Amino acid sequence: MKKLSEMLEKKLLPMANKFSKQRHLRAISNSFLSIVPFLTIGSLALVLISPPVDYTTLEPGFMYSFFQAWAVFAEQIATPIGSIYTICMEFMSIFVAAAIGYFLAQEYKMKGFLPPVLSTVAFLILAGLGADGSKTFDYFGGTGLFTAIIGSIIAIEILHFLFKRKVGYISLEGQGVPEALTQAFALLIPTAITLIGIGLLHWGIVSLTGDTLPALMTVLLSPVLSATDSLPGVFLLAFLVMTFWWFGIHDSCITGPMTAFWTIALTANIAAFNSGAATTAVPYIVTDPYWFMFLMIGGSGATFGLCIVLLTCKSKQLKTVGKLGIVPAFFNINEPVIFGVPLMLNPMMYIPFVGAVLVNCVISYGAMYFGLVGRTIAQPGWNMFCPIGGLLSTLDIKAMLLIVGLIVLDALIYFPFIKVYDKQKYEEEMASVK
Repeated sequence: MKKLSEMLEKKLLPMANKFSKQRHLRAISNSFLSIVPFLTIGSLALVLISPPVDYTTLEPGFMYSFFQAWAVFAEQIATPIGSIYTICMEFMSIFVAAAIGYFLAQEYKMKGFLPPVLSTVAFLILAGLGADGSKTFDYFGGTGLFTAIIGSIIAIEILHFLFKRKVGYISLEGQGVPEALTQAFALLIPTAITLIGIGLLHWGIVSLTGDTLPALMTVLLSPVLSATDSLPGVFLLAFLVMTFWWFGIHDSCITGPMTAFWTIALTANIAAFNSGAATTAVPYIVTDPYWFMFLMIGGSGATFGLCIVLLTCKSKQLKTVGKLGIVPAFFNINEPVIFGVPLMLNPMMYIPFVGAVLVNCVISYGAMYFGLVGRTIAQPGWNMFCPIGGLLSTLDIKAMLLIVGLIVLDALIYFPFIKVYDKQKYEEEMASVK
């Protein structure tokens, strides 16, 4: 284990760090992070106007009155709140295109408002026109995400290439012209060349294939989405993420590229639910809220159960870590536990650190696959207390009960390992006092 640790530290860790710092991946990651408020607000808006239970099927009583009041409330707010859902979720790819334009331009030290606008226009050319040239809104939601990523990167790369070499550069500096106008004229010709290039790309794809880029991406990505949504796929991903985390390689190095796939899956679930499908019948299981609410309960390693066990320890160090870690764990923040126990590179903790997540994966996936628990149709935010987040993301109280059960199971998985480790730490503390 020591040799493997040294090998990973010397060879894999530098590669992973370099990968995570790659400018395009960093721009994409920052873009998705920047639109999380809109994803959260938009999906929860749908929850507000979609009571999960038909109150007319219930017996008179508290639940009947509660869901009847919810139904009346939902009817009253359907138009204003529904508009929030429509714009936030069904135009999501436009926001991503603008965000990538902004963050990638920042990587190249290109200032001003023009780059994000250019990347947005590039996306609209590629996704807003059908093969026959007619306007379409079909790919402005989650199905257009990869087109937004590709189109935005191409546009900013062309712009940067031209701007760096001052191709068509028009200088108005030192002539008393407002800075915004100076920047606009400096990028006028590079912007025109970029848009012509994007237009030719769109024309070329339609001429060669008979369809648009987002339509082709939908077909090409279907096998990838199916693979990532399978139990073997998510099990292997969870195993790799947790193993690398144990060696000190942050989970975002692997899960970062998965965000686009998970967002597409979630938006497909939201669209299906909005069309009348039950949460047990929406198409995908593995989404962003599924990963954070049902697998990483309390943070990477499913450490909420661990925090509970730490509170029972004799070791002053471990008990203190439990006290310091339990409150952040409610919000899925577990650095105090990961570094305080510690969990990383601790041979005693590898099995439960990885195993708890894998057990959560198998049980929660099975429960959703067989329709025992609803699948995710809302994004409550990764730092929502998992039982509450599970309820909000699925509109199924059984999901909340499942997560509570998983917390207990995680605690049982950690318990024997912590007790052995606690005994060792306690004896060390007593020896140091003597």
